[in-house]
Amino acid sequence: MIRRHRHLSPALLALAMGLALAIFPMTGVRAAEPVQEDFHYHWELRNLLGTIAGLFFPNHGQGELTFKTSPGGHLTSELLITSSASAEGEFWRYGAEIDAEHLQPIRAWSSYKWRGKTNSKNEPVEQQGVMDIVSAIYSLRRDPPDRRRQLQIWSDGHVYPVVVLPLGAERREVGGKPVDTHHFSIRGVEAPNGRTWKGKLDLWLAGDAAATPVVIQISRSLADVRLELDAPPKTAAERAEPGRGAVSGPGHP
Repeated sequence: MIRRHRHLSPALLALAMGLALAIFPMTGVRAAEPVQEDFHYHWELRNLLGTIAGLFFPNHGQGELTFKTSPGGHLTSELLITSSASAEGEFWRYGAEIDAEHLQPIRAWSSYKWRGKTNSKNEPVEQQGVMDIVSAIYSLRRDPPDRRRQLQIWSDGHVYPVVVLPLGAERREVGGKPVDTHHFSIRGVEAPNGRTWKGKLDLWLAGDAAATPVVIQISRSLADVRLELDAPPKTAAERAEPGRGAVSGPGHP
């Protein structure tokens, strides 16, 4: 007996393939989940010069670090540091639009109003291997080095060579609860043109899956601004139970 094979029309074939993919998705293909994180901090000035400065200027306040997927698919991140005790409205703001897949900032901006001075910069970052403050935080969370790492940092419109130093495990107290963290430090190194980044960035990341930044310390103008997370990171059980605990938003990849 001879069986006759019927051929599907191109339209029916396309429909069948679409239904098959809907029922049996391709292995390994998954759309990136949108990022929606919001970390809340309190800050204070540290070191002797910072303490003296605090006699004349705000020496404590609030901080907010956000990571959010933009409509174009890139990541937008900002660190805003403010003081509720200041009548002058002092603040620092660091931000970037980041290609999250390649851990590379596309555009960076910074602005501040502090000690009667103001400054604002906003420009594209076209050179590979250049980070700013917030993209450096994101990069260390996603790809923490286990040894000394060289890179360059964008700061107030200038690019400087820096080194990332992994300083090992440390236990910090967050909201009265001990948290195991890993300490990373970014320091300037002397450039061929003699210019050296005078800022400093220290970061303590929790050992959880999100690598929650529990302490951020930014040093500039001979004063250390230390931001400490308001509440300890959620445990896996707390993340699975809606409404319990409060540190960061859902949607972390």
